[in-house]
Amino acid sequence: MACSTIWVVILFCILAGPIIALAEKNNDNKLAASFTASDYKDAIGKAILFFEGQRSGKLPVSQRVKWRGDSALIDGKIEHVNLIGGYYDAGDNVKFGWPMAFSLTLLSWATVEYPTEISSSNQLVHLQRAIRWGTNFLIRAHTSSTTLYTQVGDGNVDHQCWERPEDMDTPRTLYKITSNSPGSEVAAEVAAAFASASIVFQKIDSNYSTKLLRRSKSLFAFADKYRGSYQASCPFYCSYSGYQDELLWAAAWLYKAGGGNNYLNYASSNQGWSQVATEFSWDNKFAGAQTLLAKEFLNGKSNLEKFKNGADSFVCALMPGSSSIQIKTTPGGLLYTRDSSNLQYVTGATMVLFMYSKVLETAGKGGVTCGSVTFSTSNIKAFAKSQVDYILGNNPLKMSYMVGFGSKYPTQLHHRASSIPSIYNHPTRVGCNDGYSSWYNSNNPNPNTHVGAIVGGPNSGDQFADSRSDYSHSEPTTYMNAAFVGSVAALISQGSEIEQSLQMPELNKTTLYDRQSTKNISY
Repeated sequence: MACSTIWVVILFCILAGPIIALAEKNNDNKLAASFTASDYKDAIGKAILFFEGQRSGKLPVSQRVKWRGDSALIDGKIEHVNLIGGYYDAGDNVKFGWPMAFSLTLLSWATVEYPTEISSSNQLVHLQRAIRWGTNFLIRAHTSSTTLYTQVGDGNVDHQCWERPEDMDTPRTLYKITSNSPGSEVAAEVAAAFASASIVFQKIDSNYSTKLLRRSKSLFAFADKYRGSYQASCPFYCSYSGYQDELLWAAAWLYKAGGGNNYLNYASSNQGWSQVATEFSWDNKFAGAQTLLAKEFLNGKSNLEKFKNGADSFVCALMPGSSSIQIKTTPGGLLYTRDSSNLQYVTGATMVLFMYSKVLETAGKGGVTCGSVTFSTSNIKAFAKSQVDYILGNNPLKMSYMVGFGSKYPTQLHHRASSIPSIYNHPTRVGCNDGYSSWYNSNNPNPNTHVGAIVGGPNSGDQFADSRSDYSHSEPTTYMNAAFVGSVAALISQGSEIEQSLQMPELNKTTLYDRQSTKNISY
């Protein structure tokens, strides 16, 4: 839209221009958010399918990703425990319990909050299976009230090899936490995963739900009694935010799952731990815990106000035009937290924005005030939607960052299993160094299309080099996909409504997106 010299139009352009710029698609002045409910249903189906390509263990007959085979069938044997199953967290062959549990908590959260939308996509059964595949593994990893196996595989050694999980011969080293060697972050996160999953299975498998809730309580008690920061998975997953966020996160989920008022009292008594957060990630759960507990505050639990304030601050740190913005966007409009797998922070933030908007709307609250600027829930959801749409292809490169979605997407994932031909097409074993020489350094697309995988994403200038060696931008992770499931689920029934709120904003300071102010672990 060109600005006229007429003063009225100038004023209109000053106020509306930034929003229109956000809403315009490419060069045709059409609304940027042009995806339909069918597109979002397609995207959520593929995002869930991705987890089947990450499976470890003996694959079930229902397995839909046919280029994968059985793998890691002796995991745990060296200590006489059964640690078969679970998920490889990213493009390697290590099973990291901490990010795995976080992924499951997010999948469960999506299932709990958006069952109708997910059902309308015919994905509910697949999502429940994805959750159970992970929780079954974590149940096996929880061998006593004070013992939890937290990792299978040596990350340093594994990363020196490029081989299919079906062929791997690297050490399946075991790591665990005990009362003598605690790790409150991972114990509490597994407790959160069990509690949230117990809600998912309450109506369809009550015995399983009860088992999950019982184990959640046990692990929470372990995490709280034997407090200590978890560092076993460093340098790949190091705890920077400490364990207090996981304890609050787990307590909130235990209360939500019906574990008892003592968990809400725990959160209330320890709300001094709550910190203002600018990201929601496998390491930092404050924004998630604040969202869950803000709901209880708005339901009348007056002693939880600090969590509501924290959730508001999270919104204010992200929304363009906020007087207290801390996370800027790329020129193309993508939230940009840091360069290493940035889309993990985008999908995490987007999921929380949608979840918190739902909390506010249910409580009859209109939005969030950030200094002199107020964002309605429609504004917040419109911005969250723009992030989902950017990932799906509404971006300067006009490419999807989800493999298999649209006509243009990454083809050289930093992902061992998909970059080497399937054992069904290439049964000859591919060794550690063979994988590097024959496949890692190839400029050809990966032979297996890992449908649904979301990669680390573009750089701060919206550019993306589709290169297998560029792991910071081309590697997928379970937690990126898990957060995206929750984000896109929110759009299945609300997409057109949110699109309208972006297309026809009120022209006042409460809706202004100040695009002039924007600029600029996987491993």
